Amino acid sequence: MNRADDYRVTVERELAPALARWREWERDGAAVGLFQREHWLRAWYATLGAQAGREPLLASIERRRDGRALLALPLVRERRGGLYCIAFADAGVSDYAAPICAPDCPADPAAVRAMFAALRRALPRADLWSLEKMPARIGRRDNPLLQLPGTRASALFGNPVTIGEDFDAWRFSREKTHRKELERSWRVFSRHPQAGFERIEDAARALPVMDALETLQREAIQGKGWAYLLDEPGYREFYRELVARGLAGGETVLTALRAGDEIVAALLGLRRGDEYAMIRIGNAAGPWRNCSPGRLVIERTMAALHAQGVRRFDFTIGDYAYKRGFQPEREDLFDSTVALSWKGRPHSLRAGLRHRARAWLADRPELKRRLSALRSRPGDAH
Repeated sequence: MNRADDYRVTVERELAPALARWREWERDGAAVGLFQREHWLRAWYATLGAQAGREPLLASIERRRDGRALLALPLVRERRGGLYCIAFADAGVSDYAAPICAPDCPADPAAVRAMFAALRRALPRADLWSLEKMPARIGRRDNPLLQLPGTRASALFGNPVTIGEDFDAWRFSREKTHRKELERSWRVFSRHPQAGFERIEDAARALPVMDALETLQREAIQGKGWAYLLDEPGYREFYRELVARGLAGGETVLTALRAGDEIVAALLGLRRGDEYAMIRIGNAAGPWRNCSPGRLVIERTMAALHAQGVRRFDFTIGDYAYKRGFQPEREDLFDSTVALSWKGRPHSLRAGLRHRARAWLADRPELKRRLSALRSRPGDAH
């Protein structure tokens, strides 16, 4: 008997029944990433996932002999050029792509590959399997998808900061120049009339703050000569939906620096329990640059959430200079690329070549540093 026959795969196109099943799995101890939680997936599939060219594929894998929950994947089939690709619910907004991993999910490579074979049989025809930005761990569980063939280190990485019980002790552990600069910046900012930090918890009040965040972020990115992709169809609606669904319950966190009626900086993030992830930031330039509003809104948000029990603060993907002063750790991520048809083979081969080129460059840090210095990076927080 083929080992793939040990597993039963259900692939649904409608979100509600899949979410009901996964909600039960989570109650029973399944590990779920921040970017795969219910309020995120509801917002994503209602907006970006509903666009033409994307077909929702909500896959649940169970053990056939006893029906035990094992693994779930929020996927889509989407057109990329002339290919049909199977990918995570992402479209560039999900910083980490992770499966929902039940307690009984096997970890040994043979079992994981058998589950993948069963999944392939259940999915519609496609040319390429392309999962990007996968973490090595989901909560306390190893990510089983890293056992799949075609899995390689990603060029991207996460930037988490873990803080103990004493926030001030962590603050004083940082590089002195960075800490003193932020103290000075807060004094400068506080001199402005009606200047202050706030957390916005009302959906109606959040709308103008989101407008300001988008404007500030757009100006910063376009000012560097980059295309502002978040103006494309579906993205604005996605973030509005995320705020509407998650603000009241605390799953979505929106904070800002305000001077009178002006939003000087705004930060959007996700929270679950003791972990928080930053997903969008916008900050004013011009005369406000001398008080580093982007860095200020980050530190004030961290202090406020730490007082409420958050201990892990994730700056998510992106190698930006403003993050380094907060001394994040590097969290390696992984990509999985598998050709599912002859049309997908050149793309799978290219992914392998890119990986080998990155590995070659990683062994030459001075060359890598020089190349990095040539790139202008969008989205820096001042």
